[in-house]
Amino acid sequence: MTKSTFGMTLPSTHRMLIAVICLLASTTSFNASAQNNVSMVESGYVNINTGPVLSEQDVVDEALEYSHKLKSYNTNVQIAEFRYQSSGLFQNPELRLRDVSTRNISEGFDEMEMGLRWRLPNLGERDEEKQQARVNIWERKVQEIRYQQQLVARIRRNYATVLMYDSQAELAYKRVVKENERIDIIEGMVELGNRSIVYFTKAKMWHAESKNDYARAIQKQGLVRRGLAKRSGISAQAAFVLVELPEVEQNLDELIKLAIENRPEIELVQQRIELAVKQNNYERLKRIPWPNFVEMSYHAEKYRHKDWGEVILGIKLPVANWNRGNIKATDLAAKKKEGEYDAIRESIEDEVRLAYTVYKDLLLDWNNFQTYADELIANAQTVVNQAKQHAVLMPDEVMEMELTIIDTQKMLSEKRRNFAHALIDLYYAIGIEKHDQFNKFEARSTSE
Repeated sequence: MTKSTFGMTLPSTHRMLIAVICLLASTTSFNASAQNNVSMVESGYVNINTGPVLSEQDVVDEALEYSHKLKSYNTNVQIAEFRYQSSGLFQNPELRLRDVSTRNISEGFDEMEMGLRWRLPNLGERDEEKQQARVNIWERKVQEIRYQQQLVARIRRNYATVLMYDSQAELAYKRVVKENERIDIIEGMVELGNRSIVYFTKAKMWHAESKNDYARAIQKQGLVRRGLAKRSGISAQAAFVLVELPEVEQNLDELIKLAIENRPEIELVQQRIELAVKQNNYERLKRIPWPNFVEMSYHAEKYRHKDWGEVILGIKLPVANWNRGNIKATDLAAKKKEGEYDAIRESIEDEVRLAYTVYKDLLLDWNNFQTYADELIANAQTVVNQAKQHAVLMPDEVMEMELTIIDTQKMLSEKRRNFAHALIDLYYAIGIEKHDQFNKFEARSTSE
């Protein structure tokens, strides 16, 4: 005996009767549910990759050509290079005229003085100005190079992600087909008494879940494809090529050495150190007497019939100001720049070390799972073929094996995407854009 919601006591026979009615209601919906599930399968999987076939490098090249921000950075570099050409040069001389007045017009020419005056640069001034322009170039080069490497890494990551979602969309459709077949199989088994109505209810739930997964997979596939197309200027329906992912053969120390050679921040900080040294020399040389200007002039007087030339030389004498404060400041600045060099090297080493650790972990995961997955899929397919041929398993058990193969393939696509991202992140940390640049490093190391 049990109590109902309203407090009434119902006998066990009543509860059994209610359960039987529910089962009968589910049974009457067999054919209608099966027919509703056929429509999605009959429509077939729609392959949206109908555009041109593009490799990963093709998409990268298109993105580099399409990027307006990269072009802006490149223009900044060109501007700095043009300014460098005009830096550190001697200033143009001044043309000076003296004793020129309206009296020369009203009373006739009397006298006049004409001369040229040059401002002489201080000792070390031209070198300091030239080095400052060189630093400006490298500041803009670092922005351009690192942004380009970041853009390439982002495109490669997106390419790997699109490949994963393309594969998962197709696998999700295959799962919908299999789940629809399972409903038909379990319906027949229920009619024969080999399975209860509970199995049919679960099959409908699994089928509904598979359709939801398929819809999400199609949505994600479209989103990542449109995002990559917007960033690179390619067609959103382009077909991509799935290739074997390479492995990095260099050890951690070799990768750190390669990063120090390739990362543009190292060259920038070296140029800044050189600038600090030249600024210090410039401030020290200010204590030496040095010509400030030189002027050569020519005098002409009509009535005295005398013409003569004159040279005037101005010399700056460090009498009142020995520039001690600026010298100490530039001394400290030079030492600070040397510390910045060590800090940049340490930062790059940490980036490479972290990226390498993640890469090695996901490489191991990818290799192990790939081997395991290939073996599992092969064994499962063998069992499925034998079961269908000799009927050694129940039909729904065979279906479970086929769904296991699909789930394993889905996991395999995710593992590949994760490993590809780790490999690309390692490229970016080292300061390279593609795997072929490792070959140049090996050739250079061999020659040394």
